[in-house]
Amino acid sequence: MHAQGIFPQLAVLGAKASIAVLLLAAGGAKMADLTGFAGTVRMFLPRPARRIPGPSAVLAAAIAAGEIAAGAASLSMPAVGWLNVAVLVICCGFVVVWTVGYARHSGRPCRCFGALSRRGFTVAGIGRAAGLALGAAVATASVPAVAIQLSVLTRLGLLAGGLLVAAGAFSAAAAAGAKREPGLALWREFRFI
Repeated sequence: MHAQGIFPQLAVLGAKASIAVLLLAAGGAKMADLTGFAGTVRMFLPRPARRIPGPSAVLAAAIAAGEIAAGAASLSMPAVGWLNVAVLVICCGFVVVWTVGYARHSGRPCRCFGALSRRGFTVAGIGRAAGLALGAAVATASVPAVAIQLSVLTRLGLLAGGLLVAAGAFSAAAAAGAKREPGLALWREFRFI
């Protein structure tokens, strides 16, 4: 499908950018709360694997890193068509996770945005995930090359901005998850600087 006209192109590129930024924020927030998110991941593992903390922690870190990588790549390289399909697959995975989560773990927190999200698995969550998948499907439509022709400097700027989104979400989730004063918690998180 090829988007013709300025408004369809804006819809495609807007959906693409919005989902990329959402992936960056979700991945960054998950990184700040890997223990909490690993608890959610553990709920989806086979029963024998739930007793072992290692696999869920590794999988949680891989999911968070994958979201950051997919969001950063999608935002900074909009002309790479296969990334659109990869993001669509990720978003369809969200629908599956929310549907299974609602069926098996209704009301339990998803931790989709680390400590920033306390929502449980609900029908409304399935609807939000389906909306993301729909947006990702829209983002797979092609637009004229001139609409996404970016210089190397522009790509680097988008990449830097995307990583700032992930870092901001990390900081917010770290502060939200801290039992102490948020400013002090951030200082402790970044004391190596």
